[in-house]
Amino acid sequence: MAENESVKQSANLLRTIIRSIDKKLEYSLVDPTQEGKFSLRLATRGREGLVSIRTDDLRRAVIDDTRRNNIRQKIKSVRDHLLSNYVVDVMGRQIARMLKKSGTGNEDGKSSFFYRRPQGRR
Repeated sequence: MAENESVKQSANLLRTIIRSIDKKLEYSLVDPTQEGKFSLRLATRGREGLVSIRTDDLRRAVIDDTRRNNIRQKIKSVRDHLLSNYVVDVMGRQIARMLKKSGTGNEDGKSSFFYRRPQGRR
C-alpha cells in the first residue's frame, strides 16, 4: 500500500512540475521498462521531445527541493528547445566566413580620406 501511495505522490509531483512550466504542455510516459529510469514524451505546438528522469530522483524530489528544481530545469530546457525557432545552418560557418571575407577583400585598394600621397618635387 505504501508503494502505491508513493507512486501517486510521484505522479502528482511530476504533474505539478510540468504544469508550473507550461499549462499547455502535454506529456506521456514512454518505455517504463528501463531499470531506474523512465522517459517522458513532451509535446507542444506540434513538436515532440524526450526527457529521461531517474526514478530515484523523482522519489526524493517529494521532500528535497533541489532535486525537484533539477527535474524542473531538465523538463524546461527540453520545452524551450521545442519552442525555439533555430534555423539549421546549411552552408556551415567556415564557408560563410570565407564568403564574407571575399566580399570585403578590396579594402586595400581604396584610398583613405586621411592618407595623403607623397608628391614629387615641384
